[in-house]
Amino acid sequence: MFTTPRTLAALAVAPLLLMAAPSLAATDPGTAPAARPAAQDPVLGLTPSEVRTWLVAKGATVEEPRTVEGQTLLQVNDGTTNWLIFFYGCDATGRCQDIQFAANVVAGGLSLERINAWNREQRFVKAYLQSNLDGSPSAVLQFDVLLQPGLDAEQLNDPTVVWLELLARFIESLIAPTTEIAPAAPVTLPTTGS
Repeated sequence: MFTTPRTLAALAVAPLLLMAAPSLAATDPGTAPAARPAAQDPVLGLTPSEVRTWLVAKGATVEEPRTVEGQTLLQVNDGTTNWLIFFYGCDATGRCQDIQFAANVVAGGLSLERINAWNREQRFVKAYLQSNLDGSPSAVLQFDVLLQPGLDAEQLNDPTVVWLELLARFIESLIAPTTEIAPAAPVTLPTTGS
C-alpha cells in the first residue's frame, strides 16, 4: 500500500549538484545578473483534508476530519486495523505543523511489564497502559511526526510505513507467546545521613 521513496539516489546526486552550482551561477561579466523572482515562503504544514485525500489514494478508508473537544483528528482503517491521526500546531488556515498516529489496542495479556519491554526495544512507536471504563487494560500506541515545510502529503509515506509496521509488530507480540521473566527486585538507593 505504501512505498518507500528512493532517497539514496537523490543523496548520491546531491554532492554533484553542489559542485556544479558555481558554474551554473556564473554569468558573463559584461552583463548584469538577471533579477531573481522573489522567493515564496514555503507552505507550512498540511491540512487534515490533504492528509485524508492522500490516505484514501493509498487505499485506506478514512472518515471526514472531525474535531472532538477542540482536537482535530482522522479515523483511519488501513484494511486490517483502525487507528487515528491527531493534528497539532494548526494555524488559522487549518494547516498543521505536526501529527500524531495513535491506536488503542485491547487484548488479553497486556501488562505493565510487556508495555515497558516494548518501550525499551522500540524507538519510534511508544506505548502506555491504561484502564478502560470497565477496568480492563488497553494499550495506547503513539508516534509523533513533525511535518516539513514546503512538502506535500507524500512526506508522510515513510512515517506511515514505520507506523503500520510497528503497529502490526505490537499486535503480533500480544498473540505470540512471551518469554517474560519475573520483574527484578526493586533497587534501593543509598541515602545520605543528615
